[in-house]
Amino acid sequence: MDAAKVRISKEEMALVSDPDWILTKNSIMGKVVELLAELSEKMTPELSDLRKVMRVRSAGYELPVNWDTPRISKGENYQGLPYVMLDYPRLFSKEHILAIRTMFWWGHYFSVTLHLKGWMQEMFLSVINDHARELTDAGFHIAISEDEWRHELDGDNYRVLQAGDLEDIAQYPFLKLSAKCGLDKWNESPEVLLGLIRTLIRAMLG
Repeated sequence: MDAAKVRISKEEMALVSDPDWILTKNSIMGKVVELLAELSEKMTPELSDLRKVMRVRSAGYELPVNWDTPRISKGENYQGLPYVMLDYPRLFSKEHILAIRTMFWWGHYFSVTLHLKGWMQEMFLSVINDHARELTDAGFHIAISEDEWRHELDGDNYRVLQAGDLEDIAQYPFLKLSAKCGLDKWNESPEVLLGLIRTLIRAMLG
């Protein structure tokens, strides 16, 4: 074993010797889960019309049993950092996706993302296109990378939604629209996130 590889710096020694910072981190993660759980409760009545639309438009397509129930998941390593996700609704299959994902990413931001693929993209794209200006005004970005499971709203992954983007997206295998809420707006984040979700739902309903 190379002893140099397992040595730690003074800064690392201070952290490993102090349990308080990790306990604080665990407390914050617990508060995020609670925040997203409360958000899912507020979303439930907002999604009632979307459920009706899905029942009408999905004739001939068997919807998964739990597609319209919330799911919260968390992890420690999205690009090395902890995260929490709320998926609601959450229809995921290899060929078809309909999901609104609200994500907390440690050290970065909250984000709200609409993810459509396959038949769901075909179903909603035209009506969403009619609300492109509203989405742009709300701060939504459009995914431009080929990897549909990247979540960061910068670099080569997303760019600001512009006129004509949704008309051109039909040729792509998926559509992702995402907007963020900075961590400096933590106390207002429930209202900000719900507002972004409402904007997406209005766009989907036409």
